[in-house]
Amino acid sequence: MLKELWEQAIERLNQTMPSSGQMWLKNAHFSSEDDNSITLSFSSPFYLDSFKKKCLDQAHNVLSDFAETNIKINLIIDKEIKEEEEVKENKIAKISEKKKAVNETLNSEYTFDNFIVGENNLFACNVAKVISNNPGTSFNPCLIYGGVGLGKTHLIQAIGNYIYDHNPKMKVIYVTAETFTNELIQAISNKTANAKFKTKYRTADVLLIDDIHFIADKISTQEEIFHTFNELTDRNKQIVFTCDRPLTELTGINERLITRFRKGANVDLQPPQYETRMAIALKKCKDLNFKLSPDVLEYICLNIKTNVRDLEGALTTLYSFSELVGREITKEIAMEHIRNFIPTQMIKNTEVTIDQIISQTASYFNVSTFDIRGKSRNKNVSLARHISMYLSSTMTNLSLTEIGKYFDSKDHTTVSYAINKIKSIEESDESIKRATETIKNNLKKQ
Repeated sequence: MLKELWEQAIERLNQTMPSSGQMWLKNAHFSSEDDNSITLSFSSPFYLDSFKKKCLDQAHNVLSDFAETNIKINLIIDKEIKEEEEVKENKIAKISEKKKAVNETLNSEYTFDNFIVGENNLFACNVAKVISNNPGTSFNPCLIYGGVGLGKTHLIQAIGNYIYDHNPKMKVIYVTAETFTNELIQAISNKTANAKFKTKYRTADVLLIDDIHFIADKISTQEEIFHTFNELTDRNKQIVFTCDRPLTELTGINERLITRFRKGANVDLQPPQYETRMAIALKKCKDLNFKLSPDVLEYICLNIKTNVRDLEGALTTLYSFSELVGREITKEIAMEHIRNFIPTQMIKNTEVTIDQIISQTASYFNVSTFDIRGKSRNKNVSLARHISMYLSSTMTNLSLTEIGKYFDSKDHTTVSYAINKIKSIEESDESIKRATETIKNNLKKQ
């Protein structure tokens, strides 16, 4: 009878005591009972003394109220409890080790400590840190988008590494959208494998999916992500996606999935500014133990503005040259060996400009040049805009980033997408091929 009353007393105490007191209450184990007394056992004198100071008086009062008589509480040390707790801790440690094996896809090099923060990524980085400290409570879901080489994978994996390091019991899964799709394809034909696949992702505490744009036009993958999304968000589990473009420019993805992406935070990564590029370059040189003169560093950081990957690639190229040839890198050597990383301002045919391309395309499709440069999502205007970008890439020597500047808020990733789309359509749609050829011929005549 007293044991049942003690269990009721614990329930009441957990409702009324502060969390600091509840912690010591958990270490009290019911051992035995007598007519008007119970005995609680503890694994060590430390836990016993802490309970005595923090909980004993309240526990005595609540238990006596339930029993409607004065009940004495005796406290003892029981070494067997300590042994049981050690066994339990060992089991938890083994479980943690198993969980660590599941997260081998996380690159331990991708952390917040080595993520260079600048004006271009400050907001995105701060959002990622909030998510890491309180997964499932803020900015859920979260979409991080930006062009190639701007740090999306670094940031999403930094979230995973931070959560895993500070909450090893959490099931953290990082996966690329391509890998997710391939796993789904392999699982579809086998009921057991399919069930295992669903369990793997729908029981995650934190799900990180990289390059979500890969699932465009993949109906089954979108359906599976939709149900996984609902399952996890219903249980307040954290979801983070990355994409190479904003939601407004995603095509081939079901609207109900887009709607769910919009529910949370959408943050973008912009190309790094000069100061950030310099900080990245200095860190890369330090990692490589590579010394460059200030004028060479300045030349590199002033001219490579596209993304972090290009910047690091240029530095690695110069480092390799220096190591193999045994020469110090001068500005002239740098100009020679990293020219492929620097967008050229030259135009193949000086008589053809992007303005002329846009004008001819607008005339062909009977739309305004203003609409082509703008954000109109009219089907005809979007097609004209994509063809303008495509022709600009084939008829000028401008980089994708430079082409994007001629169109309102279009980065090089959007331009790349438009180019690939027109290339693909040309192969199957004779009318599009005819349109591009006609516009080209008109430009040559002009």
